[in-house]
This record gives sequence, C-alpha cells and structure tokens, in this order.
Amino acid sequence: MIFKGVTIGFALTGAYCVFDQVFPQLEKVVGEGADVYPIVSYHVAETDSRYGKAAEFLIRMELITGHKVIKTIGDAEVLNKGKNPLDILVISPCTAATLSKLADGDSDTPVLMIAKEQFRNNKPVVLGIATNDGLGLSAKNIGLLLATKNVYFIPFGQDNPTGKPNSLVARFELTIPTIEEALKGKQIQPVLLS
Repeated sequence: MIFKGVTIGFALTGAYCVFDQVFPQLEKVVGEGADVYPIVSYHVAETDSRYGKAAEFLIRMELITGHKVIKTIGDAEVLNKGKNPLDILVISPCTAATLSKLADGDSDTPVLMIAKEQFRNNKPVVLGIATNDGLGLSAKNIGLLLATKNVYFIPFGQDNPTGKPNSLVARFELTIPTIEEALKGKQIQPVLLS
C-alpha cells in the first residue's frame, strides 16, 4: 500500500481513445491505498463518443474511488479548501487543449481549476498526455510544461510514427512510479520513450 494516507486527485480529459488504458491505472492507484477524488473536464462529463457514454464513465469513476465526480468549477474550487487537500493531482489522459490552457495559466474547466490550486499550494501535478499533435502545434506547450515547477510527466512517446507522426501518448502503465517520484519532487526518467 504505497499510497496509504495520500490524497490524490485523478482527472480525465477528453482523449476517450485511451480511457481503456487509463481506467486500470485509476484502479491500481486506489488499490495502493490512496484516497482518490475523481475529476473530469466538461467534455468528459457531457459528451458521449464511440468509446462510451459520459454517464457510464462517471459512474465507473465513482464506483472505483468511492467519491462523487467533480465536474464543475464550483466543486473544484472547494476541493483543496477542505480538511483533506490533495497531495498530488494526476491529469490523465491530458489532451492538447488542456496542455495549451495549462501552459497559458487558464482555469476555465474543473480540471484546470484544481491544477491552479495545486500550483498555488506548491503541490505536484502529473500529466499523462494523449495528443495527435504533440510533435506539432502542441510541442511548444509540452516544452513549456516540462520546464514548469511542480509539473511531472508520465513518460511518453510516439504511438504510431508512420500513421500519425505527430502523435504522442503517455505510457500509462508508468502512472504509479511517476506519482511516486513526483511526490518526492522528481521527474521519473527517461521521460521520452521510443
């Protein structure tokens, strides 16, 4: 139980195609004893896709964590003001839109509001990226965030270099070791994988 006594926010943004890889990591984090609060972007809260229905994702998160999903900015604002503030926030999957807004200091979604709270409290934020343009327009945002204090990345690499040469996806199976290192103020290495 490596996360016993640790409070973790686990946020999903709209890279629905990797939810099947992320949900097992959420289960493992809970299984390691963490008190996990589920958080979603507005798109995840409301948008059905070919990968599943929004309501079903929310129910699944609540069943895994035992907490209601945080899906409004109002709920996000009070999360860290309670008696049990987050020790760490994981945003996984983290889309290009979230990367961009995070790099710009935006806070217009529940996920970004909690990230802003983490930065204010000098606490770590872990990013598990999933973006089709990580080596395109989003590369500058990844670069900015790699150099940002208290931001840590789940190691990532190209998932389909020939079919989608700009696409980058985290190796989600490295979520737990990334959280362990981030709680010590360290970036797990190597961060770039082939």
